[in-house]
Amino acid sequence: MAGVARDNEVHRGKRAAGDLAPNGRQRVAGPVSALPGNRILVLGYGVSGRAVAEAARQLGCSIHVYDDAFGADGKAAPAGLVGQPVRTEDLSTLPLDLCVASPGILPEHSALQILRSRGVPVIGEIEFGFLLCRAPVAAVTGTNGKSTTTVLAGRMLQASGRRCFIGGNLSAEGYDLPFVTAVMQAGAEDVIVAEVSSFQLELCFTFRPKVAALLNISEDHLNRYSSLEEYVEAKMRIFQAQTPEDSAVLGVDCPVVRRLADRVSSRMLRFSALEEVQEGAFLRGDELVLRLDGREDVFARTGETALWAPYDRMNLLAAACVAAAMGATVQGIRHAALSFKGLPHRLEDCGMAGGVRWINSSMCTNPKAGAEAARAVAGRFPLVLIAGGAQKECDYADWGRTVAEFARTVILVGRDREVLRKALEDAGRCDALEAGTLAEAMEIARATARPGDAVLLAPAMASFDEFSDFRHRGRVFREIVERYRREAEQ
Repeated sequence: MAGVARDNEVHRGKRAAGDLAPNGRQRVAGPVSALPGNRILVLGYGVSGRAVAEAARQLGCSIHVYDDAFGADGKAAPAGLVGQPVRTEDLSTLPLDLCVASPGILPEHSALQILRSRGVPVIGEIEFGFLLCRAPVAAVTGTNGKSTTTVLAGRMLQASGRRCFIGGNLSAEGYDLPFVTAVMQAGAEDVIVAEVSSFQLELCFTFRPKVAALLNISEDHLNRYSSLEEYVEAKMRIFQAQTPEDSAVLGVDCPVVRRLADRVSSRMLRFSALEEVQEGAFLRGDELVLRLDGREDVFARTGETALWAPYDRMNLLAAACVAAAMGATVQGIRHAALSFKGLPHRLEDCGMAGGVRWINSSMCTNPKAGAEAARAVAGRFPLVLIAGGAQKECDYADWGRTVAEFARTVILVGRDREVLRKALEDAGRCDALEAGTLAEAMEIARATARPGDAVLLAPAMASFDEFSDFRHRGRVFREIVERYRREAEQ
């Protein structure tokens, strides 16, 4: 898609597309012809795949769609499918110029093996979108804090007067805009701030964000990656096409990220709650300080923001770096920092019921996030913790030690709760309670919590054993709390 990213124009409501060949590290060359008429296979028809198919339709592509859910014969494809369903047997012979694979597709998927053996170029949604993109892009990745940082940075730019599209891998209500959809809507004078996951970065080759942020790295998704090192390498692809003209934002309080700094070739902005940095943002007492180009500004104080958890201060610092590098003003950064109330399912205060505060942090799907949420809430209230779900092959030893120290009561739930029980027992804590479902766990919490306590849902595991995703889990938690509140008022 050389030439598209910088030279695209709008014609009759569609983007005119030139050569669809990515330049640089992996050239999707000869077989990809000029649009319209390119023959594209969309592999996976979830949120990302549907967005790619719609963008390809606007570009005038010939679109084919393959999804395991369609069945081998393709007859289970949904009504309204954008494109033609593909049978499994057709993958070996269907004339194709390009495959855009959804991030949920595992690298060893048989369809990918067939396509690669044929020499069909395979890229992901982020790469596909970037090759059509006219607007400068800021991309945010890391294990924890991505969504909050992405939304904060976008709102800081909006408060600075920029038309900013916020989206990507975001799974927060109101911000669920796929990257390629943002690309199709954004003009050259706009900006895009996108959360990107390791899964999405695996199939990026020429993706070059103007600002790339790596917030932190801890164990996650080890049910997909063979090691932490492989997970790290996927994350590092966010920097691979950057040049010294671009900016990298690094969370240097994370030892893994600090060690990776030498591999970054772009201008480096650091953020830290532990030390002052020459260029970037840092915490000095209660001051959130932005230091860039020889200028220093206090853009907020910790007591002024609605984000009270220690890790949210890191998100504020990171967002300020990203927004400033994209052209936000200090006034805009401050306005967004003070007005932002947080995202659902992340230390979300669901209110009081029976004298007990109920807090939804369903987004905590790995041990690091779960432990940090527990520590944060325990710093303000006696803690009753609900944890458990479907594990991702992570090490829960640190989680066990943190929870053993800070939680007064622990209620374990979900398919892999025994993993958490072992971590607690290894830490000397043998009094955890158990429940079969979230609803049962909440009943136990209701019966054991005392007035003034906080009941925190911070699962430290994925939700797929009982729920469709973490948002579904969080909504169920909310609904039950609301019922408790109604019952308490009667």
